Amino acid sequence: MSDPGPVPPQPPPAGPRRGPERILLSLVLLIAGGVIGYAAYRMGSGPERPDLPPGDVEVVSHGEPVDLAALAVKGKYTVYDFYADWCPPCRSIDVGLRSIASRHPNVAIRKIDIVDWTTPVVEQHRVTSLPHLVLFGPDGEPMASGDAVYPLLSRLFDAELD
Repeated sequence: MSDPGPVPPQPPPAGPRRGPERILLSLVLLIAGGVIGYAAYRMGSGPERPDLPPGDVEVVSHGEPVDLAALAVKGKYTVYDFYADWCPPCRSIDVGLRSIASRHPNVAIRKIDIVDWTTPVVEQHRVTSLPHLVLFGPDGEPMASGDAVYPLLSRLFDAELD
């Protein structure tokens, strides 16, 4: 029998990438995902409505306990908006609340950033979902909390909040 000679090298089998190629591909995908995610975050948290005149809107807490009755603005309806920067529905409702405040001088919006679910203000006011609203009347007394605020705002200010 004769020797066929040296066997030519075979190309690597097709399939998942290995070694440095796989690490490089993973790194590129991770960076691309981060860039896209950051861009989406920035688009969703940009200026709310530059075309609206500023209303009476203030952030009064970043997770710290807060006395709602003490901060109620006498002579105005005071809407407390419990929110978080990472909450897309909160950013959406912010536009509607700022619109109400810009059109109605008898409305004050007081924003309470819960930051995360472990902050003292969450436990203090038993916030279980976001956005969470509380409405005080012009007399400084509580009128409604949670989902009950939406129909009141609609009736009082002819406003629909998304």
